[in-house]
Amino acid sequence: MLRNNRFLAFLCLCILVRTLTGCGGPALTPAQDEAAARELFNATVKQFHLPSAEAGGEAQTRLLEQAAAGYQKLLRDHPAQTVWCAQALRSLGNVRVAQGRIDEAAGLYRSVSQRYPAREWDALQALKAGGDTLWDAGRHAPAREFYQTITQRFDRPDSPLIFQTIVRGARTRLADQTPASSKPAAN
Repeated sequence: MLRNNRFLAFLCLCILVRTLTGCGGPALTPAQDEAAARELFNATVKQFHLPSAEAGGEAQTRLLEQAAAGYQKLLRDHPAQTVWCAQALRSLGNVRVAQGRIDEAAGLYRSVSQRYPAREWDALQALKAGGDTLWDAGRHAPAREFYQTITQRFDRPDSPLIFQTIVRGARTRLADQTPASSKPAAN
């Protein structure tokens, strides 16, 4: 009984200290915040997201949930770190695809370019992932919206070669009326 009372007293003291100090402790400097966001992103990728690709069954389910939680924590705790937030949001979309949650993934991919427009590479990758995910799921009309956004936003003569390559791929998908899997085989 005495042990339980000590634990409760300790717990109450922790809650009181957190309440009086603003619940989050001292504010981080921008450099510390960036380092913490980078560390959280890298740890989430290495410990959960990448291993989930090798796992199966319940282990994969658990790892994907932990990866999603890590990316969500980064987005919640480090909103000023746009470099890491854009990557975390796109990676969260990748997790949702692996979980079979295509609509949620598409929304996350779309939001990368809306929330982080200055992060062009992340926005382009997210839009391509959204279009490809929907296309592969046989949902060509919403996929075309992603590809149209890519061509409208990134088709510039001064853009990097990789951007131009992705734009060409988007144009090809926009011109394709049927998915490759439903085209008759050539003899």
